[in-house]
Amino acid sequence: MMPNNLAPVIPTDGLYPADAAFMARTDLFETRMLGYKALSLDTVTAHLAGLLNGRTAIRHECGAGEEVFAVYHSAGIEVEEETLIYRTSEEAHAFADTLIAKGKRLFSPYPLPAGRFPDNDLLVPPALWHFLNAKINLDAIVPPEFLPERETMPCKELASFEPPRPLFLKAGGDAATGWGYAVHPCHDRVSFDNALRWFAEHHDSVPDVLVEEWAEVSICWCTGIAISDNETLCFGGAEQIFSAPAKQSGSMIDPERMFPEEGRSLAIQVGEAARRLGYRGIAGLDIGLRKDGRLIVFDPNFRFNSSTAQLLFHDSAVARTGHSVTCSFHSEPSCAYSKLSVRLEAPIGDGWFVPTRLFNGEKHPLSMGKHIVTGFVLGHNRIEAEDAAKSLKGCLEA
Repeated sequence: MMPNNLAPVIPTDGLYPADAAFMARTDLFETRMLGYKALSLDTVTAHLAGLLNGRTAIRHECGAGEEVFAVYHSAGIEVEEETLIYRTSEEAHAFADTLIAKGKRLFSPYPLPAGRFPDNDLLVPPALWHFLNAKINLDAIVPPEFLPERETMPCKELASFEPPRPLFLKAGGDAATGWGYAVHPCHDRVSFDNALRWFAEHHDSVPDVLVEEWAEVSICWCTGIAISDNETLCFGGAEQIFSAPAKQSGSMIDPERMFPEEGRSLAIQVGEAARRLGYRGIAGLDIGLRKDGRLIVFDPNFRFNSSTAQLLFHDSAVARTGHSVTCSFHSEPSCAYSKLSVRLEAPIGDGWFVPTRLFNGEKHPLSMGKHIVTGFVLGHNRIEAEDAAKSLKGCLEA
């Protein structure tokens, strides 16, 4: 077994203030532009294991407790938080009320149910969260030379719009978006017509449409930043792997394709703009490198991201094994949880797999028996890492 504990490149004190408490259990209305299903409202609470030590976290029983935390421990990730375990939404909200009464401020990747909690009881006020995450407001925090050509139009005018060239259509408004759900690459008439139908179906949640140039990039990273009272820290960028335009399928950290220093400076500059507006906590930015060498900011992610844990644990994980590359991993096996734990022992013990989110689906009525295993695999190069991910996925889902 790997004896060395993993330490995030930025400790918890640099990620969230002392009075912050993790409460991610929201509702389907607030997540309507994310493609969320009811199960997602609980699976999201299993994030940030080992990154909230000394803080409080409200987690669903499937993603917390002794049998789940034991797997993290075997990987060198110590979960030393105050964990409040719920089974129903009502229990989660009751815990939240108790924490607020103790002087805690809640934070969540996506807005909590509208009007449920006073603004002063939240780490980031809802109005600020919505403003910073709205794609149409990027120009308020990003210098114009780092933005693609773009314009907005009312959704009702989209039907009469004729695209002059390939472009992206993105949901305007301030509803929570992510995972490419509300982004539509339009490279021909068929894809444009499909986008028209989608926006017509979602017009109640999308008052405006962002029309953005199809910028050619050679690589794109999801950048991690931590915004505190006094500063913004950048903890790197994970290369985004796409299965199709705007459809991210994973993340890679490869020394051959590392996030450049000028990108770090840009991320900090944007983070400082958000800090002055009052944002606190983890955030991210999608930053691409144009083929002419210029950097471009595509999307704001003022929340933790799918690559956050990978970025924070990468340095420690490669240092203890001698590998250099990490590749994100996600699997939804349906074997017994006890068998899943056994199948994870060797890759974790040998140090080439690090779990960052576990969800025991046996305890959830909506999971249909499927678990969630998220993390990253290590390799000496990207091909080795990709092959290791395929091998592990086959093992877990056999």
